[in-house]
Amino acid sequence: MSLFFNTMAPGKDNMSESVSVLTQRQLDKFVRDYRIPTDLHPVLPSKDETIYPFRQGKFPFYTCVCNFANYRVPFSRFLIRVLQFFRVHISQVNPFGLSRISHFELSCRAQDRRPDLSVFRYFYEFITAGDWYTFAHRRGGTLSFL
Repeated sequence: MSLFFNTMAPGKDNMSESVSVLTQRQLDKFVRDYRIPTDLHPVLPSKDETIYPFRQGKFPFYTCVCNFANYRVPFSRFLIRVLQFFRVHISQVNPFGLSRISHFELSCRAQDRRPDLSVFRYFYEFITAGDWYTFAHRRGGTLSFL
């Protein structure tokens, strides 16, 4: 799997029209500054390639998410699995939804458990929140084991 970088941040309804304006130099600096793991193989799309539909084997990522949503390392494989499962782009999830994913993962790791997508889905449901998507606590689910 590779990260597929783009600098434009369209709304969730026009991602198929957005193309990257990021240069290789800018990508290299971004990867260093935000400590993106190089084993995720960050790459740029071609100048005329849109971010959506997602190219198979690539995880699209807008660089502005780090600034806008204040999202930093850890940029984990679990986060990527959650987003891929729900077929949603990171820029479409509000910051509170991203923090719920991180909180779940950190809570699992604090208990010496590996975060599991099925367990995450037991506790959280994927919902819309205005023009965004987010994760809300599922009714009847309790996080007491965490």
